[in-house]
Amino acid sequence: KKIQYRLLYQIFCKLMTMKNMEEFSGKTILITGGSGSIGSYLTEAILQTNCKAIRVLSNNEYELYTLERKFPNSKKLRLFLGDIRDKGRLRVAADGADIVFHAAALKHVPLCEFNPFDAIQTNVIGTQNMIEACIQANVEKFVFISTDKASSPLSTLGATKLLAERLTISAMAYRKSLTRPIMY
Repeated sequence: KKIQYRLLYQIFCKLMTMKNMEEFSGKTILITGGSGSIGSYLTEAILQTNCKAIRVLSNNEYELYTLERKFPNSKKLRLFLGDIRDKGRLRVAADGADIVFHAAALKHVPLCEFNPFDAIQTNVIGTQNMIEACIQANVEKFVFISTDKASSPLSTLGATKLLAERLTISAMAYRKSLTRPIMY
């Protein structure tokens, strides 16, 4: 728990340094996994900015419902029920988005060890799907949320997040060749 809160604090500090939140002004933000622990924190922080809209994509219906009840009067919040394994749903969610925070992932080591096929489908293929949707939608920025477990990975979780990082870096190089980087 202590490490997770430290990570959330670091993310919040990074958000606060993004040109004093002016970077979000008038922008449409998409947060995948936006009802999870990290994603809901991002959602709450970005709701305080002058953004145009926040789209939250999650495959957890109850958590989306909980998020909707937490911010009942928000005119900015748009909730998308969907999965990052579904390319079509990602294309719809990314269409018109300016900035994407990709926090959707399987994040529990024991579950990933017991379910490696699902970890690969979600953490690797799901990230690839999201990157492709962002490139197709001409998204300005893609922020990938990773983990310390990707550094010298010893677990399925770490290995899948490392591969997702490599996909993100590769997409950045691809977009730079088009003169407009997407990954930060």
